[in-house]
Amino acid sequence: MAAKPFIIFVLGPPASGKGTLCKRLAEDHNLYHLSAGDYLRYLINGPLADQPDIVDAVRSGGTRGLVRGDVIVSLLIEKIKEEMSKGTSVFLLDGFPRNLEQDKAFREAMSAEFKSDTPDLTISISCPKEVARARYLNRKRGDDSEDLFNERYSNYLERDTQVVELYRKGLIEVKADGSLSIDQSYLKMIETLSREPAWTNLISNKQK
Repeated sequence: MAAKPFIIFVLGPPASGKGTLCKRLAEDHNLYHLSAGDYLRYLINGPLADQPDIVDAVRSGGTRGLVRGDVIVSLLIEKIKEEMSKGTSVFLLDGFPRNLEQDKAFREAMSAEFKSDTPDLTISISCPKEVARARYLNRKRGDDSEDLFNERYSNYLERDTQVVELYRKGLIEVKADGSLSIDQSYLKMIETLSREPAWTNLISNKQK
C-alpha cells in the first residue's frame, strides 16, 4: 500500500460536467473517482441506513453543508484507506470539499492519518449558469427541478467558490461554456494538466 494517497480536488457548479470529466480521467489514467455525493447516497441506502441523523442530513443537502465536515471527512478517509489497501493511490474527489469547514477538516485528517499536505492538485470547472441550468434540467434525474438548480447554484456561489479562491494559486481551470463539447473540454483539461509538474510526475511514475 502506498505511504500516502495523491489527492485531486475537482470543484465546479452543478451540471458543469464534473462527473463525466472525472470518470473519463479516471478510466484513461487508472485513477479512483470518488464522488462525495454519490458515495454518501450509497452509504445511507446501505451501510449507514440505520443512522437516521446522517441519513436525514444527506437527504436534505448532503455535501452542500448539512452534514458536518468531520462526519463527511471520516467517511471519505475510511473509503480512501479501504481502496488504498487494494492498491489504489490516486483519488479524484469529485464535488468535495463544498465549503471551508470541510476543507479544513479534510486537511487536518489527512495530516494526522498520512502526514500528507492535501490536496496535491485542484481542478476547477467553470460553467455559466445558463449552460449549467440547461444541462441540469435535460438530465431529468430524481427530483431535479429549476428551483432546486437555483438553490444549488446559489449554494455553490456562496460556499464552494470560497474553496476555489483558497486554491487560486496553482488552480487548474477548465472551461465548460457551452461552446465546447465534453470531449473538447476533456482535451483542454488534459492539455492544461500536461503543463503541471505534479501531474506529469504522477503519470510518469504510474507508467513505470
